[in-house]
Amino acid sequence: MALIDISMAQRPTRRKQGQTAEAVTRVTEDSVIPSFEEAATWQRQFPPDGRRFGWLQADVLMAQRHAPVNPNRTDITDPAAITEHIKAYARELGADDVGIAEFVPEFSFSDRELLPHTRVIAFALGMKYDLMADIGPTSQHEVHRVYFKMLDIGVRLAEYIGSYGYQASAHPNGGELAHIPFAYLAGLGQLGKHGSLISPKLGSSLRLALVSTDMPLVVDGPQDYGVDDLCSRCNVCTRYCPADAIHPEQQKVKGVTRWYVDTAACFPVFEVLSGCKICLMVCPFNGRSENKDGYKAIAKDLAQAKTKDDLLSVLAERTSYAPDNPILKHYLKPQQPG
Repeated sequence: MALIDISMAQRPTRRKQGQTAEAVTRVTEDSVIPSFEEAATWQRQFPPDGRRFGWLQADVLMAQRHAPVNPNRTDITDPAAITEHIKAYARELGADDVGIAEFVPEFSFSDRELLPHTRVIAFALGMKYDLMADIGPTSQHEVHRVYFKMLDIGVRLAEYIGSYGYQASAHPNGGELAHIPFAYLAGLGQLGKHGSLISPKLGSSLRLALVSTDMPLVVDGPQDYGVDDLCSRCNVCTRYCPADAIHPEQQKVKGVTRWYVDTAACFPVFEVLSGCKICLMVCPFNGRSENKDGYKAIAKDLAQAKTKDDLLSVLAERTSYAPDNPILKHYLKPQQPG
């Protein structure tokens, strides 16, 4: 299966603020938002820069994400031209890749009201691969730098569209729209076995953001980059996942047959390994992307680390975690004597 059949898709749900940790087990196929207590515990391990970027997102940019609309609307007589102009402006703001998707209501979260929009601008930003390939707290500086940059770009892009007299809203994590489906529908990449988008340009070392609008833009549509075919034959992310959360076969989830990650199994490991990104790190598509030089070192590790425990020990030694750190002991196989 190259392109995904979305004709039977159902709106995703997610755990809301304040639900208990046990609620994670009931949303294994959907997005997870931690409770206030969980979020506070999670954020305490961030470096100061990471927490500052988080504040900028939550307390500054979130209030600006629905753009004001110029009452003097500009008539769009050439949708193709304005589409290329908007894409170019997104790149000028800092986006590494950008595409246009049709607004599909089934990929908006069911706990939010539907927006009266017809198009979604999806864009990707690459993460610094050496920091993405890190399981320690230091990596959260890079994660939240990119999240802040994405929302900053989204807000500015939405305001620019608003100046033409059209509605536009930026969508960070926690917004109305699911990022991966719309990025796929915009042609930025395809869903990988590890549950994240794989880009032919950026591999798996990326983050996604969206801006929805009623501006009449030309849709790019999904593209077949060969990801599905390779993932069906590759088991690298499955083998090295510390939580055994990546399923080797596709499953039907919310009406869509796709690769599936067990969120309930992933979340505890994700939390203690500072946003575990091992599945993204080991993905062979990085070796075909702009990250191919950085991936060479990981490829050498994979050639020697035959198991997930071997790789986790190697990665622990390169971060602030020592292999005997209590945080890691639960996930490392006990060493056999002599």
